[in-house]
Amino acid sequence: MAWVQRWLLGLMLACYVLAGACPAPGEALRALKVSIGAGAPALTVPMALLAVMLFNAGLGVRVAELRGVASRPARLVLGIAANALLPLLVLPIVALGLRAWPDPAEAEGLVVGLMLVLAMPIAGGAASWGQHAGGNVPLVVAMVLGSTLLSPLTVPLGIHLAGRLVGPDGAGALDDTAKVDLVARSGAGVFAVVAVVLPCLAGIVVRAVLGEQRARRVLPAVKAVNLVNILALCYINAAGALGQALAHPDADLLVLALAASGAVCCLTFCCGRRLSAWTRCAEPERISLTFATGMNNSSAAAVLAAGWFSHRPEVLLPVLAYSLLQKIVAGGAARPPGPARGARQRVTT
Repeated sequence: MAWVQRWLLGLMLACYVLAGACPAPGEALRALKVSIGAGAPALTVPMALLAVMLFNAGLGVRVAELRGVASRPARLVLGIAANALLPLLVLPIVALGLRAWPDPAEAEGLVVGLMLVLAMPIAGGAASWGQHAGGNVPLVVAMVLGSTLLSPLTVPLGIHLAGRLVGPDGAGALDDTAKVDLVARSGAGVFAVVAVVLPCLAGIVVRAVLGEQRARRVLPAVKAVNLVNILALCYINAAGALGQALAHPDADLLVLALAASGAVCCLTFCCGRRLSAWTRCAEPERISLTFATGMNNSSAAAVLAAGWFSHRPEVLLPVLAYSLLQKIVAGGAARPPGPARGARQRVTT
């Protein structure tokens, strides 16, 4: 697990470097669109890659393991609610903190980008990290599934909040306020249904049809496809933002995006840990609640940001930074206790 994650971080960084140095192929791929019907949104390459990734995530869900979680729903509801409601507390604080930044458009772009991440459902990777840390894996999987099913409601509401924070009554006057409102009213809900919910449910159904034995045989290939998908999404989504950022370098904006993303990411993990301690649940459930609260589907956020705000790198930069930093923070949170800590736990129990 740790070996895979270390390589994944390095490969993601390589994709970001490639996107900054050679953005043209990624921009061309992102511009490709296929109409899927009158009134329906056009299907883009990033949306297709995201759908495949979430379909594969659905293939990894064992419904039989979720029955025990459903019989005790309190922790499940708490994890889903915490992930959905935490942006309502975190984003206003971030918006207020960024008011002092000399460029309001940059500050507001960062707020929108961070909101896109926090509004997304729990990341499927939370189950892998939670398992590595000794968490209750079926509980995390149920939280991921529950927040995914709620995403057609939570994503538009989160983006609506971002519009209020950056609009005329918020921190300033973002020139894309009307676009933020449009995304909240129509684009985000449709995106969540088409690119997030339906592929995940399709994967669950396909696993049920295949049966456990055949599903286990195809899972290694599924994981390899997912790795390629993640890296392709990293390159395509980063191509526009990093290409523009390097064409017009702004070190202050890059540092601010990294600092704001890191602070918000650490804050969400800390809030999850404190909430789990406050509920006095067992250690595996505490770990599960921490990762469910702290990890969001940054790939989906990057696809949405690149599709609607490709001309504003300050919106996509915090999403890309968050995608990397969240894995680094999760790696620290998933680190098993050392001998000294384990000895102290045995003495006190």
